[in-house]
Amino acid sequence: MAELLQSWIRETRAPNPLPPPNSCDCQFHIYGDPKKYPPKKDAYYQPPDATFEHMRGVLKALHFERGVIVYPMPYDTDHRLLIDTLTALGEAGRRNFRATAIVKDNVTDAEMAQLDALGVCGARFNIGRRYQESTSRDAIVRSIARVREIGWHLRLHVTGDDIIPDSAFLKSIKDITVVVDHMGHLHLDLGLEQPACRWLVDMLRNEGWWMMLSNGNRDSHMESGWDDAVPFGRTYVEAAPDRMIWGSDWPHVNWRKRMMNDAETVELLYRYVDNDPALLKKILVTNPARLHRFAD
Repeated sequence: MAELLQSWIRETRAPNPLPPPNSCDCQFHIYGDPKKYPPKKDAYYQPPDATFEHMRGVLKALHFERGVIVYPMPYDTDHRLLIDTLTALGEAGRRNFRATAIVKDNVTDAEMAQLDALGVCGARFNIGRRYQESTSRDAIVRSIARVREIGWHLRLHVTGDDIIPDSAFLKSIKDITVVVDHMGHLHLDLGLEQPACRWLVDMLRNEGWWMMLSNGNRDSHMESGWDDAVPFGRTYVEAAPDRMIWGSDWPHVNWRKRMMNDAETVELLYRYVDNDPALLKKILVTNPARLHRFAD
């Protein structure tokens, strides 16, 4: 029997306590009508019923005023949904939204300029082996060079199994802001002394890398509470508090355990910082504004 994947919870509640004003969810995905915006052939997963308008409702319930659309893997470099969504917002609506794109050789300079004008400020590279990408290393290097030239940051989507085998390549990425997605998707049961964790902490402390404090709940072996993720979040925050951001990763595609209310994902972040208001403001407001060029 096929495994039943869980769908996001529609009745989003507010987190307790509420986040600070101008808080930013730095990673959520959006999907559209598959007839108008079809996924690529053999996509890693199929787009769920989770639109930008759905997410605006989630953000409102969570008391988040800002957000970053991370363009999802099923669409690959077909950015029509992203372009249509950002265009429909208008200039005023885009003040509180930014986005990341997927850059490969087939994305033209003209399209990158269009995306830049609409508020795209980063490119995500889904290079973890589990994501079944076939892009060559040389092609990735070429795309990173173009992302660097236009002035965007780089989102690095890898897993714990990739970090040490690919460490030489990852460390060779220079002269661009690097953000590691989802706390590196480490094996939490291997603890803080695992080589991948130690390597990431070194990059945070000494190479100016950033970290997305997200998906500790996904990588946890627990259904709720996610106590095993908390030491990792705290370790990363200690290493580089001025380069931590947070994202819900809504709508939680390929979810295989109890589906949480999105408020619980915010409350997990609170535990990473022991509910310290100054740290929460850094992670939810100040750092995202600096990275994504939001007005103060």
